[in-house]
Amino acid sequence: MKILSHMTKQTGEHNISKLRLRSLFKTPSVQYLFTARNASHKAIVVSNRTGDYQLHAVDFASGSHRQITHKKGGVLFGSISPDGQYFYVLNDKTGSEHAHFMRISFDGGRSIDMTPHLKPYFSYSISASDDAKTLVFTASLNSRNNVFVTKEEKNGVRKTRALYTSANALSESICSPDGTYACVAETKANTKQSTLLLLSTTSNEHVVRSRRFDSVTPLVFSQSTTQPTILALARMGNWLRPILYDFTSKRILAVRHHAFRGDIWVLDWNEGREEMILCDVYQAQQKLYMYNTRTRTLRRIGPRNGSFNFHFGSVVRLADNSLILKWHDFNTSPCLIHLHAPDYDTWDEIPEWSGNIKTNYDVRSVWMHSSDKQRVQMWIVRPKDVKNPPFVIDVHGGPHGVIGDEFSPEAHAWLESGFGYCAVNYRGSIGFGRKFERKIYGNPGHWEVEDIAAARNWLIQNGYTVSEKIILYGWSWGGYVVLLALGKYPGLWSCGIAGAAIADCIMQYEDEPAYFKAQDRERFKGTPHTARARYVRSSPITYAGHIQAPILLFHGENDARCPERQIRYFVKTLKKLGGCVSVEWFTSGHTGEFTDTALRTLLMDKALRFSTIMQKDTPQEQNVP
Repeated sequence: MKILSHMTKQTGEHNISKLRLRSLFKTPSVQYLFTARNASHKAIVVSNRTGDYQLHAVDFASGSHRQITHKKGGVLFGSISPDGQYFYVLNDKTGSEHAHFMRISFDGGRSIDMTPHLKPYFSYSISASDDAKTLVFTASLNSRNNVFVTKEEKNGVRKTRALYTSANALSESICSPDGTYACVAETKANTKQSTLLLLSTTSNEHVVRSRRFDSVTPLVFSQSTTQPTILALARMGNWLRPILYDFTSKRILAVRHHAFRGDIWVLDWNEGREEMILCDVYQAQQKLYMYNTRTRTLRRIGPRNGSFNFHFGSVVRLADNSLILKWHDFNTSPCLIHLHAPDYDTWDEIPEWSGNIKTNYDVRSVWMHSSDKQRVQMWIVRPKDVKNPPFVIDVHGGPHGVIGDEFSPEAHAWLESGFGYCAVNYRGSIGFGRKFERKIYGNPGHWEVEDIAAARNWLIQNGYTVSEKIILYGWSWGGYVVLLALGKYPGLWSCGIAGAAIADCIMQYEDEPAYFKAQDRERFKGTPHTARARYVRSSPITYAGHIQAPILLFHGENDARCPERQIRYFVKTLKKLGGCVSVEWFTSGHTGEFTDTALRTLLMDKALRFSTIMQKDTPQEQNVP
C-alpha cells in the first residue's frame, strides 16, 4: 500500500493511541462466509486473521484450513463449487475489479484461468454445476452487461461464450445442478420491473421469460424437481419475500408467515431436511429463524440481538445439523458462532475465527422526523466521560444498505477519540419497506441529504451537541451524500470526510462499468443525455461554490465503481473557488478501504486528526433548515 499524495501537515492530536487504533482494525474478524451447496461443511471464509482480508479454504468438519489468496491489499469476494473442491477468485491485481476468474483447488496446486480468451471484465461471483464443468457468471464487458457460460469439453478444453447480452441491469447469474440452464434477472429502467430469464447453456435460441416482478433476484436452482425451478427473492407488496418459481408451470410459491415483519433474506436452504435459515431485517433490527418448508412452521433461533450475514450461502451446516454463522453487535467484534442442534438456542464462539473486542457502550435506537415528516431511524452513541462532545454523522454506502446493531472499528475509533457517533438509516435503506427504499429514485441524493440534515438538527435540539460540532463522514454512496450535504446546506457542518465518493454524476456515468450505468439509468430515470437536469441537480459539483466547510477526501486511483476523473475535477473546481479541500490518493480500488488493514488504520488516523483540528476553528452559529 502506497499513499500517493499528502494533505497539509497537521499537528492536531486525537485521544486514541495508534496502538489502540491498530488493534481495533487488526482484531481477528470474519467479513463473509461462502459455503458449498452440497458440502456445507466446506466454505470460503473472508478473514483478516493474517493481516488483510484474504480468502481462506476451511473444512469445518475436519478443522483444516489454508489461506488461498495472498493479494496485496486483500480480497473481499470469492465463489465455491457445490462440492467444495474448487474456489473461484477474480484475479484483480490493481484494485480495479476488472480481471478474469481463476480456479483454485481446495487442496492447493496451480491456479487456472477460466476465461483466458476474454478481455478483463467486472464481475462479483461465478456459479458452477454440481460437477463444476459448467460455469456461468454475469460480467460487464464492452459497455454491455453479459451472462457468460464456460464449459469443459471432453478433451478438457474450455469454451466460453455469451449466453445473453443487455444494456439493462442484470443480476448475478446462477447455474442449474446439471449445467443445462442459467438463470438471471433483468431489470428495465423504463418499466422499473424485473424478469427472470431461463437460458439454455447449449443453445442461443432457448430463452424463457417469467412473469414480471417489482423486483426479483435468483438465488439457487432446486435439486428436488425435474422441472427448472429456482429459489429467488421477490418484492411481494411492500417487502422482499423468498419464492419458488417453476418456469414450466409459471407457478409461484411464496414463503409466508404471519410473524414476518420486514425483508426476509434466505441464508441457507436444505431441501433434504425441508428447512430454510431466514433473516428478518426490519427497521434496522435482525431476527434469525428456522423455517420448515413442508409444515410452514417458524421458530426463532440464535442470538436475540446483533447482526448476521444475510446473503445466501452464509451458513455452515455440520453432520449433526448444528450451524456455524457470523454474528456481532455494536459492543462485540465479529465472531463465528456454533449453534447447537436441535434447539439452536445455545451457541459457542469459535475462537480462531473470532475477534477479541468487547465493550459496554450504551447504544440507542432513535426515531426522528425528516423535513417531510417521514420517520427515520438512527443509532446514537455517546463517548464516555466527555461533556458536550463533537458528533460525527456516519453515512452508510449503498444506497441500499442498512446500519444495524453491528460492530464498526470506525465507530469505536470516533468514540474513543471523544466524538459522539450517529449512524442514520436514510431514505434508500433496506428493511423499512418499498416506499422508503425507492423514494430516492428520480431524485438521487435529495432525500438522503434531507434525512442527514434532520439527524443533525435532532442531535442539537435534544442536547447531544452544539451546532458548531457536527462532522459528516461516509464512503461510496455515503461519501456522495456527504459532499452533496456540504453544498446544499453549507452552514451546518464543521467539516466533511468523504471516501470513494461521487462528485460529478455525469462524469461518473461516463466512466463507470455497464453494471453501474444500468443502475444509474434506473435511479435517475434516464441517461445524462435524456435526463441531464436530474444528473446536474443531483451532482455535488453543482453546489461546489456554496461549500464552506473544509473537506478531506480519500480515493483510490484504480476505483472502477467511482472513477477518479470526477474527483480530480471536483478538487480542481473547489480550489479555483477558494474552497478548502485535501485529498489522499491510494493505489487500490473501491474495496481497498474494506480489505487493507494498514490502509484502513492510516486513513482513520488521518480522519481523526483532521476532525480534531477542525473543532479548534469554531464557526459562527448557523441556521437550521
